[in-house]
Amino acid sequence: MDIDGVLTDGKVTIDSSGNEYKTIDYRDIDAIFEMKRRNIKVGIITGESSAITLAFKERFKPDFFYSGCKDKTRALDEIRVQTGALPEEICYIGDGKYDVAIMKLVRFAACPANAIAEVKAVSSIHLECPGGCGCTWELLKWIKKQNNYES
Repeated sequence: MDIDGVLTDGKVTIDSSGNEYKTIDYRDIDAIFEMKRRNIKVGIITGESSAITLAFKERFKPDFFYSGCKDKTRALDEIRVQTGALPEEICYIGDGKYDVAIMKLVRFAACPANAIAEVKAVSSIHLECPGGCGCTWELLKWIKKQNNYES
């Protein structure tokens, strides 16, 4: 998954000292930890590289983490080599132009309601929640339904 526009609403607040602030919906926090409890591998691939992206890495301890990554297909290739996962076993959620290429390579491409048109065009899963407003939780509910997981 991406961070900006998926886990967050894609906005950033910068104070007069240059500190960045972003918000994340508790449902999305819960979704990430629930995925990990269910042994669903979690990867974060973000084009940004800042203290806040590293804070996300420390908080969530994803199985895979790439920051400052504009070539997300390279990251996916590395993950596939490490895990042996096939494209049809992978779900990716993104919202922006750097997500399009990776979304074309996976079986399940999901996008928040406010994703750009190019992302919506390649997505097989169109979520109702906008980025930063519970879309990762909504995706987890979809995954659970597809796999007949208990609540």
